[in-house]
Amino acid sequence: MEYNFLEYSKEQLSSLLPELIKDKKVLLIREIFDEYNIVDLSEIFSELELDEAIFVFKILPKDISAELFTYLDSEHQERLISALSSMEVKNILDNMFSDDIIDFLEEMPANVIKYILENVPADHRKEINTLLSYEENTAGSVMSTDFVELHEEDTVEEAIIKIKKQAEIAETINVCFVIDKKRVLVGVVNLRDIIIAKNDKLISEIMDKNIHYVYTNTDQEEVARLLSKYDLTTICVLNDQHCLIGIVTADDVLDILTEEATEDIHKMSGIIPTDGSYLKTGTKEMVKSRISWLLILMISATFTGYILQYFEDKLSAVAILSASIPIIMSTAGNAGAQSSTMVIRGIAVDDLSINDIFIVLRKELFVGLLCGAILFITNFIRLFIFGSKNTTFNISLVVSLTITISLVSANIAGGVLPLLAKKLKMDPASAAAPLITTIVDATSLIIYFMLAIVILKI
Repeated sequence: MEYNFLEYSKEQLSSLLPELIKDKKVLLIREIFDEYNIVDLSEIFSELELDEAIFVFKILPKDISAELFTYLDSEHQERLISALSSMEVKNILDNMFSDDIIDFLEEMPANVIKYILENVPADHRKEINTLLSYEENTAGSVMSTDFVELHEEDTVEEAIIKIKKQAEIAETINVCFVIDKKRVLVGVVNLRDIIIAKNDKLISEIMDKNIHYVYTNTDQEEVARLLSKYDLTTICVLNDQHCLIGIVTADDVLDILTEEATEDIHKMSGIIPTDGSYLKTGTKEMVKSRISWLLILMISATFTGYILQYFEDKLSAVAILSASIPIIMSTAGNAGAQSSTMVIRGIAVDDLSINDIFIVLRKELFVGLLCGAILFITNFIRLFIFGSKNTTFNISLVVSLTITISLVSANIAGGVLPLLAKKLKMDPASAAAPLITTIVDATSLIIYFMLAIVILKI
């Protein structure tokens, strides 16, 4: 029976693969992994029983099994490593790119790391230990040391021979990196330019000397920003001596951007960033990540309580004022969160800094005034025309005016706080929604009661 596995859905393969494993259909299993998308196959592979997974792993070609391994989550990677022999572990690592090895090791417990390092050659072990020694979230910690390097005195003919020799272990050959005898980076050259050049032409004549690069201690978020800004597929990583020691590729940047976005979302919601997905994060870890900000916000909200207590007699005099407190606080809080979100994105994408504070102030002021004017009119009509009989013209005016002024102040606070946080070397996301909401709540209440005292004469 002939199979055309490309026509199979993922669900069909999920049902078929265990049957082929049970019948020991080695050639058909290899054909599946040769033809079908490896990412989808990794998801199917993760559903197999351990003995089935080990069987598949052992019969696959080394390069395919290593590629499959990189797409498994840390739980399944650890499960496999614990079950494979030291030689099989070595074969996996020999066929993985250095940055994938580091990503894998960073998720493993200490005993697994020790077992792996004991089963790799000394030179490989030294390289892994070097990469693991770089500070987390830096270019050094995410770079790959597998790349094509050429010399400026090479001819095109010599370069092509070198590329063919290095292609098997290189993560990319689309861009080649040109170094001198001291390994100092002097240029980059695209494979296309090499192919169309004459054989006797020197690499130094066709290479691009306008190089974009980062250092090993450059923050990974800055690496991602540079790759995106200059539309690069690869960026060089240099040490302090300006020597080329690694590269970061576009696929690494996608992982970085996902990680940084997740971290910012957590911080903006008052959550200490956690590793792993929601489903795999334990209850205890979730409590630890959330309780700190909840305690801080609960204590800081005491100020709001004090303000209400201080003006308690005013609320008693005009009871209807208390009914509008929720809408005032929520509107101002939402406005502050909106402006802080826009500015935090501006910091990440447009490189906003404290030098742009007056531009941000002006923009948030005008946006706040325009939005506030619309809300003023809408809310005044809602209260004065459609409100209760006890809602007078002056009460409608106080509530609507409070919303407008609170919205403008919330916009300014939401725009300025992230810039100040960046200036103070703090994460701008940490100065977002939780902190801004607390500040805005207290400010809105003070504005509300001050206007009530002046306009309503209470």
